[in-house]
Amino acid sequence: MYVAMAEARVLEEHIGRLQRRKVRRGLESTRGQEACRVSTALDLGPGDLVSDSQAGVVMDLIAGGKAGSLLKRVAELPSDKKSARPVRFGESRRVLPWIDDAEEQLRMALGAALAFKTQRQAGIVVAYVRHGEVAKGTWRKLLGLASKLELPVIFVVLPANGRSRNGVADLSARSHRWGVPGIAVDAVDAVALYRVAQESMGRARGGDGPVLIECVGYRADGKAPVDPLAQMRNFLLGRKVCTEAWLKSAGDRVRKQIAAAGK
Repeated sequence: MYVAMAEARVLEEHIGRLQRRKVRRGLESTRGQEACRVSTALDLGPGDLVSDSQAGVVMDLIAGGKAGSLLKRVAELPSDKKSARPVRFGESRRVLPWIDDAEEQLRMALGAALAFKTQRQAGIVVAYVRHGEVAKGTWRKLLGLASKLELPVIFVVLPANGRSRNGVADLSARSHRWGVPGIAVDAVDAVALYRVAQESMGRARGGDGPVLIECVGYRADGKAPVDPLAQMRNFLLGRKVCTEAWLKSAGDRVRKQIAAAGK
């Protein structure tokens, strides 16, 4: 789990440097979301799908994509992030095309989940959306529909980016009223998120319908948010699972792929 988180951070930081040099604009940072994304996607199978409201390639990397190929795709993207044409950012068949409308992205995810259910396939859909990107009324309709149809979908609500305006306070509690079990989890606690994700996947695969996981960002007054990689490092070192040297080398595979790609 830590290796996947470290690799996601390495790729994210490299793309960030490219964007600062104006080589490529428009991709959205997923820094700080590593625990939320890796813990909930690590055990997805080849037949499962991912929907992401953020433009990027990190989910493709987690799904098994190679950094060099992903960076090549990034270089080929249209300069206008808000292109009306649906865009497939990476190379993984697990990741649904990205469109610049979080509500429409969720509707597409529900459509994919309905197709799984109708065709009696074992796949599930994990849909990532930031807190505040979808209005309360839309959440009520979409969650109500997912519950009514018992769709195999897991909604992962990421912490807000600070610019959101449609935030629904305590979304995980409200989702219960709309028919979908909601669980609030610390956004930097990869172990807790993994446990919740496993239970949610078991529910969805068993035909018991959707689940909403709300990743909550906690911050002490006047302090920067906790880094999920630092949290995981402390967890591993505290239990003497690994060494500092191993932790430092965790992202080396992606670093080598980036170096080989010459991007």
